[in-house]
Amino acid sequence: MKQDVEILREAGELSIIGLTLVVATSVGYFIGHWIDGHWQHLAPWGTLGGILLGVAAGFSEMFRTIHRINRRVDKRSSEDGNAHERGSRDT
Repeated sequence: MKQDVEILREAGELSIIGLTLVVATSVGYFIGHWIDGHWQHLAPWGTLGGILLGVAAGFSEMFRTIHRINRRVDKRSSEDGNAHERGSRDT
């Protein structure tokens, strides 16, 4: 039961990655667009810079999420392996 909950949690975290990339890029675009609106001499560099920073932030969060899930899976696998080894030694 506990493992089912953990698998669903990881699936939820992985499914949100696409949304994270879109939201981060959109936020970067709107901040860059706002900068271009306030300092016209920077146009279109504010928007482009905002988009690039948003994409970078989205990918950074994606890699952090994947790394966090991999650590959790590795930890669970090593705990399952240790439990299996203990069980085989007891017999």
